[in-house]
Amino acid sequence: MLLLLVDGSSGESMESWDVIVIGSGIAALRSAIAASDAGATVSVIGTNGPGSGQSMTGSTGFAASIAEADHIAHVENTASAGLGLTNSVVVEQRCSLATSHLIELERWGLNLQRNGSGSPYSAKAPGHTSPRLCCAGDSTGREIVRILEEQCMKRGIPRKHDLQVISICNESERIRGVVVLDIQTGVIAPIQGKAVILATDDHSGLWNDEGGSGLGSSLALRAGAKLSGMEFVSWYPFCVPTSNYRLPISLIDAGARLRTSNGDDVEITGSMTEISISLMEETHVLDARSVPKSQRGWFATTEQILASRFGIDIWTDVVPIEPQPDYAIGGVVVDDQGRALLSSNLWLTGLYATGGSSNSGMHGADTISGNRLLDDLIGGSNSGSSAAKWIGTVGFGGRDALEELAMISENHIETLSRSESGNTVGATIASLRRLMNSDMGLERKASSMSSCATKIEEMVQADIHLSDESVVMNTELIRALELQGMLALARTIVSAAEAREETRGSHRRTDYPEMNEKHSNALIVDAEGAITTLN
Repeated sequence: MLLLLVDGSSGESMESWDVIVIGSGIAALRSAIAASDAGATVSVIGTNGPGSGQSMTGSTGFAASIAEADHIAHVENTASAGLGLTNSVVVEQRCSLATSHLIELERWGLNLQRNGSGSPYSAKAPGHTSPRLCCAGDSTGREIVRILEEQCMKRGIPRKHDLQVISICNESERIRGVVVLDIQTGVIAPIQGKAVILATDDHSGLWNDEGGSGLGSSLALRAGAKLSGMEFVSWYPFCVPTSNYRLPISLIDAGARLRTSNGDDVEITGSMTEISISLMEETHVLDARSVPKSQRGWFATTEQILASRFGIDIWTDVVPIEPQPDYAIGGVVVDDQGRALLSSNLWLTGLYATGGSSNSGMHGADTISGNRLLDDLIGGSNSGSSAAKWIGTVGFGGRDALEELAMISENHIETLSRSESGNTVGATIASLRRLMNSDMGLERKASSMSSCATKIEEMVQADIHLSDESVVMNTELIRALELQGMLALARTIVSAAEAREETRGSHRRTDYPEMNEKHSNALIVDAEGAITTLN
């Protein structure tokens, strides 16, 4: 239920919610459901439009130990891929709860592939020592989002897709709400909240044009939160060249084969990035011609997209593939409940982060199949439950601070929209992506990172020219705001990568090719690029 708090002097009301969730994917929706079920009033702000969360849900299914005696091997596989940088408490929690959350999704309507006994089918997947990947063919993430959207509707949770969050209000290390731009009207307004949960896409859009902008992480950084894991970006091996389309990894378990261009089979083992590295030296294809007809219906979307976009019949042709950056692991430093940490025993009160906005410690230095959806789902549930419990002990506040922040935001947007010179938004984003791919790709070295840092600072200082001065329905303005956040994140990525003088997981230094145990702690970075460790 929406609360309208009225200021006694002015009589003007301010929209207020117990919990404000920012995002539109699995982590955001699951957070909202958990907070609502715990009795909080909840509003979800997702600026990408209804159903947009279904397009950014990964290609690897959901990892759960449903065919094993316990989850211990799953914990060990996850920790092994993380190479000493996972949070053991979080990994144990996520892996132990995976099956119960999968059962909940099934109860809500998720239609999984099943084995002969009628139980959910567990597929083999790289990085796992046992079959553990539960899928609905190539639609797992999309189906989970659809089901969570239905659950939000049943609970009457409002979802707003016409608002762009500009700032988070931090008053003396206490979060008071957010400031938003109404895209339809151009009005900038504060929304009061006892707790804010950041659950947006990750920042993989720094490397590819279909990835997220990292809105949640950039908002948190500007509000005083700290980030970690920014030097790590997991790669995905099965991407169609010259595009960002990813083939579902469950095709391998269904009978598809990875082959060199001359037809030799290639063994698939290790983490996503390890597989990607093994494919770098020569051309490879995915051969799905031997997938039995009984399995092909689960990959109807893949079949349709390959045919319409690339003119490839997956069942009669081999599909050329290449590795590409996939999932940016880094984000807001959080504990197992999703609280944004400033130190080991202090949090930025009222701020939570989950999914692509957080670095929960689930992945460490690299990811394995199915753990991304697992972390989104359970991390979202924990954040929502924790936020709802915490808000019961506090009241609303910070009205003056919110109104002041709204004025600052309005002045910033006015200055941005009226710049008469500078580069266009599209050109700057394209330049940033080329820079990140060339200097901050799979292999890195000190000289190229130093050059990258200098060029990023030049982009930060350069003016951005908008062709449209209006603030009403101005998508170019929205992209310009996202660009500023992306540049801030790029600065932290380079800082963390320069500080990690070793090769570990998806962070590979050609000038430091070995893993060094003195770097076995997570690196914490703030808005200025300063590096510390959590203490």
